[in-house]
Amino acid sequence: MKSFLRAGVGGLVLLVSLAVAAYSFYQLARAGNCASGGVYVSQRECPAGTARWAFALPISLITGILGVFLLGAGLRGGAPEPPAPDDVTAGPRPARRYAVPAEQAAGMIRLLSLHQAAADEPPAPAGDPLARLERLRALLASGALTPAEFEQAKATILGGL
Repeated sequence: MKSFLRAGVGGLVLLVSLAVAAYSFYQLARAGNCASGGVYVSQRECPAGTARWAFALPISLITGILGVFLLGAGLRGGAPEPPAPDDVTAGPRPARRYAVPAEQAAGMIRLLSLHQAAADEPPAPAGDPLARLERLRALLASGALTPAEFEQAKATILGGL
């Protein structure tokens, strides 16, 4: 019901403002080329009320834009009504849960533990293979690396010698 009232008021404001704008434009056009005095008098003095119509024209156009917005909101239906308290769907929405495959979760946990282990230890010099092997051994002991990953990393370090 509110949306019909809003649309009606918006339409009425729009029509009245357009009528005032059209009549203001008519009055200003009828006044023609005139001036209100001073050294720049072109032909004749402006008729009484010209300043009022010159002020009414932009105000009526702005009011017409407001009427368009009111009319559009009324025709669109305005804001949706909140659900009734006894409505079954009015309760809180359940949290959305995302399923992660077990292999992917294990890989994420392993990466996080590698990152944590790397953050806890001071960085080893790049040219010190013994320190790198000790760090790999600590990661294997903490369970962050599988034996296969440990062997692969160890072969890479020893291959660089």
